[in-house]
Amino acid sequence: MLSSMLKNHQSRQYIRKELQEKRKRDATASATALSHALVDYLNAGVAQAYVNQKKLDTETKLLQVNAAQFAKQTTQWLKLVEDFNQALKEIGDVENWSKSIETDMRTISCALEYAYKGETS
Repeated sequence: MLSSMLKNHQSRQYIRKELQEKRKRDATASATALSHALVDYLNAGVAQAYVNQKKLDTETKLLQVNAAQFAKQTTQWLKLVEDFNQALKEIGDVENWSKSIETDMRTISCALEYAYKGETS
């Protein structure tokens, strides 16, 4: 009787140990699956952030190139406007010079006319 109780007890203990091992394996598998699911979820966000960062880097480089090109073009425009302004000043100087010459020539013409009339009278 005692031996049968011992065998019965050992058999139940073995069944409990097997059940406990099975539960432990299931818990470990579930924890591993949860960990993988969380890592995958976090990696998806990180991957999206990485993709966004790459897009931002590309757009930033493009913006820098466009800004440099715009600065170069603006410098060219400023040079053209400055040259045009200088040409206008030169035209104004020539105009003033020609008016001054014209005035001097009129004065000389009047003086010669006056002198000629003075001689003939």
